[in-house]
This record gives sequence, structure tokens and C-alpha cells, in this order.
Amino acid sequence: MTSLAEPLVSIIVPVYNVALYIDACLESIKQQTYKNIEIIVVEDCSTDNSKQALALHLTDKRIRVIQHNENSGLSAARNTGIKSAIGDYMMFVDSDDIVDARLVAACVDCALTTNAEVVTYGFAPFKEGVADTELPYPAASLAFEATKIDDSYFSLPHFAWLKFIKSSVVQAAALNFPVGLYYEDWPFHWHLGLSTKVRYQLPINFYLYRQRGTSITGSTDKKLLDLFIIHSEVMSLVEDYQADDVKKILANKIRQSHWSILTRIDNEYLVRALVQAKKADKALRLNGYQNKRTLRNIVISNIVRMPSQIALLIIQVLRQALEKETSLKGSKLEIVTRSKVGFMFLKR
Repeated sequence: MTSLAEPLVSIIVPVYNVALYIDACLESIKQQTYKNIEIIVVEDCSTDNSKQALALHLTDKRIRVIQHNENSGLSAARNTGIKSAIGDYMMFVDSDDIVDARLVAACVDCALTTNAEVVTYGFAPFKEGVADTELPYPAASLAFEATKIDDSYFSLPHFAWLKFIKSSVVQAAALNFPVGLYYEDWPFHWHLGLSTKVRYQLPINFYLYRQRGTSITGSTDKKLLDLFIIHSEVMSLVEDYQADDVKKILANKIRQSHWSILTRIDNEYLVRALVQAKKADKALRLNGYQNKRTLRNIVISNIVRMPSQIALLIIQVLRQALEKETSLKGSKLEIVTRSKVGFMFLKR
């Protein structure tokens, strides 16, 4: 730990098979205008040239590499980073992403002036292969005011890499990521929110998120089933903290997830997904969770309460309708793009 005037910030970077991206990621962290940082790189037994790429950065004494003995996954790598961090504050950066050079300075300034336990900020996505000059960095001149946020924190994106956290909070609440599950950011996000009272938000997209074809956020396979376990874990946290005032936010997010899962998951897993959605719907009602009455929420909740065979038929019709709508939108977009810029075809 260091003096409050210039606190040490631990930046945790899990690494697994990111040889193509790790240079850009670490360079963006090393170039932070705030210098009192430790960069904890957790190498999770990569099978590509990630280790060799890392070696080129070790001349920077702020970088510390921790080598896992066996591949353990993103959650385990982040947990290793948490245990190893000695900073007054900590944050996470995924090894295929990039951060603005002013991110840490802005977070430290906000935390020290407001006594914030957690500071959040925005992100801007960019497609893989985009040129450095086209990266969506925020404007050169930053003029903004941090905003104190209450329960609206729980409506924010769950991503762990959008949070600057007081380390004492992580230690006191024993915050960590569930190992062996996808969508591990959900419980961390909610546990952190339930464990803190002073939260601030910076209205700047300091974090640049690389959109890759292999991203878990675009998954349609068995991974989506993990969301039902994750939702259950978060509901247990809310019950433990007796946080009835955030139940509606959680119920709404779970309903949105049910819509996404049942309309996207591969057909071979659809029956299993419906069974889990029915169980989750029953748990939500028994525990007094009421969501917003949006069209999607009403439709999906009514579907999962139907007999399974009828529900499956309706889901299939819904999926076909959504696919057709997406196809029509794509066709219209292609026509507009061709007419405006004369492209022979639209890059997808």
C-alpha cells in the first residue's frame, strides 16, 4: 500500500492465447499518464506465442507475470490476480482490449475527491483488424463531471473491466469470480454493488473493447446454459443482502436473458434451456421478483409458463420470425449502403 496522495493501482490482465493482441493491450497500460501502477499479468498456459510476446514487455519493472501450472480459465486467472494485488485500488483489463492513456488518472482523481468505493466508466467497441488511426479513443480535450450513482449501478453492463475498485472492499467482501462457468462477470458485478455504498460514474468511453468472432457474448451454444446457474447465484446474493430494492432490476435482466437464450441457443440445447427457464420463472415468482412489463418480458414469461410442447412450438415460430426480420433488415441495409457509397457488397 502507498500514501493516499498517490495510491498504488493494481491492473489485472489475464492472458490466454492472445499473441496477436497482447502488445497493443500492454502498451496502452504502460502508457498511462498515472504512473504508480502494478501490472499483474496472469498467464493461463497459452498454447500460442503469448509467452514470447509477454517477454518483450518485462523490461518495465511494473509488470509482474504469474504463471498458472495448468489452464484454469478466465475466472481463475482473475482470482489469482486479486490474491496477488497489493494496490490500494484494482481494476481489470482483458488482454485483447485497449485502454485510453488517461483512464487510471481519471479514476484515481474521482476516487480521491469523492471517496468512491467503485468508479465505473464507459466503453467503445471496435472491430478486429481496424487501423490504429481508426480506434474510437475519446476526444483529446476531456471536460466531464463524475456522477454519483445509486441503484442505477445494477443496470449498468456487468463487465468486470468497467470497474475501478477500492481493494479493501474486495478483501472485506471476499469478492471473486465463479470458476468453471461462463458469464462470470454477473455475480462479481452484483456482489460488488451490494457491498458498496459510494459509487461514481465517469461519462467517458475510456475502455476500447475489441469485437472478435470468438467472443462469448455472441455464443449460441451450450455456454448459454451457464446463465441459468449464474442467475441463481445472483439471486442468492440479493437474498443474502436482503436487497429488495434491486429485485426489479435483476428480474428485468433475467427476463431479457431468457429472451436471448431461448431465441438464440442452438436447437440441440433448446429443450434443456426451456426446462431451466421454467425453473427460473418459478423461483422469480416465489421470491417476489417483479420485472418491467415490456412486450418482450410479457411474451417470454407467458411462453415459459405454457406446457413444454406448446412452448417449444411457439419458440420455433418466434425464432423463425426473428431470423426473417434480421434478414430483411440486413437486405435493406445492404441496399442503402450500396446506393450511398457504391460498394459491391456489404462487409459483414
